[in-house]
Amino acid sequence: MLIRRVPRRRVAAALAATCAVFTVTVASGESAATGSDPEVRQVRLPDSNGDVISSEPGVFHLDPLKAVTVDANVQRIMYRTTDRTGMPIAITGTVLVPNKAHAAPRPIIGFAPGTQGLADKCAPSRQLADGTEYEALPLKALLDEGYAVVVTDYQGLGTPGVHTYMDREAQGRAVLDSVRAAQRLAAAGLPDDGPVALYGYSQGGGASASAAELAPTYAPELKVRGAVVGAPPADMSKVADSMDGSAYGAFFNYALTGLSASYGIDTAPYLTAHGRRVTNDLRDNLCTTQALAKYPFLNSRFLTADGRPLTERLKRAPWDRIVADQQLGRRTPAAPVLLSHSALDDVVPQQVGRTLAADWCRRGTTVKFSGNHVPGHIAATAATSSEGLPWLADRFAGRSAPSTC
Repeated sequence: MLIRRVPRRRVAAALAATCAVFTVTVASGESAATGSDPEVRQVRLPDSNGDVISSEPGVFHLDPLKAVTVDANVQRIMYRTTDRTGMPIAITGTVLVPNKAHAAPRPIIGFAPGTQGLADKCAPSRQLADGTEYEALPLKALLDEGYAVVVTDYQGLGTPGVHTYMDREAQGRAVLDSVRAAQRLAAAGLPDDGPVALYGYSQGGGASASAAELAPTYAPELKVRGAVVGAPPADMSKVADSMDGSAYGAFFNYALTGLSASYGIDTAPYLTAHGRRVTNDLRDNLCTTQALAKYPFLNSRFLTADGRPLTERLKRAPWDRIVADQQLGRRTPAAPVLLSHSALDDVVPQQVGRTLAADWCRRGTTVKFSGNHVPGHIAATAATSSEGLPWLADRFAGRSAPSTC
């Protein structure tokens, strides 16, 4: 399928000289559908974060048999953002505009996906097309409200390098720049300066929270009306202790792999040959559901050369600083926040979410902390969605945001 260049709207002249050339391996809609080899090509990075590099029509299936297609204009995009260090990079995503009418200006939701995996095949843009995206129902619920939704693939999912899983700054920037890209994508027909909201659960909750914290300085032009933050892993030290050796132990391995890639640390010396095989398998081959099924109750002490869990290493340099860098609650969202978190969460302890809400309250953010008792981390996504929809409607209607501060 042809990839076409899309100019930034509201710019009278052509883009100025590009800042970099980026070699990228991407699957077009055609190659993703047929299983043929993805295309390897060079793309030029435009000047500004959020500028669209290329786009192509896509599709959003609700099931792997591809029997049910969501009624929306779907565009797969590549756009510019920056990594943790500020280096310009290209990442991909999906812009979805429902065919259902909505009063102008149509709001845009910057949707931060939850844990997908580290392999390129796990990118949400591919899983939406394949009907395997496990967050399809929350996404469809937002589209059913008439909102446009843009879903980032994050750094390294479908583009070169390892996905920088749990990197607070890279994830927050990817979400904010995806909204900018949706606004600038001519094929989407969205307002340049309309209302925006952020939404995410689990990894996505952390990314949505990070985006809310970064927005006042990184993307001050965006009219962010609010952020829905579900089960955010706001304190990695506490979340790591909860995950390692649990049914979700693969997620802890994801985090070590993603952060080591972001900070340039080689984890191989920490691991046995078996530990390296497991880590490489999780990085290169397995999406979330596959990883949890193949490596349940993965405990890092069975992977390390010294037989000690990697959670101990997080307390020593350089990991103590890296863990501290990911802490949420040290910056102030300017928009109101709904923070939803189950008391029965078996991945991210609810106290982590409560502490984040309290930190934001002390900084002056309007926060509604909403606890529930839905059993399990995965099932509680439904509680965040059911409460988030009316809360978002109120924010777009200009009503005062509730607070539990």
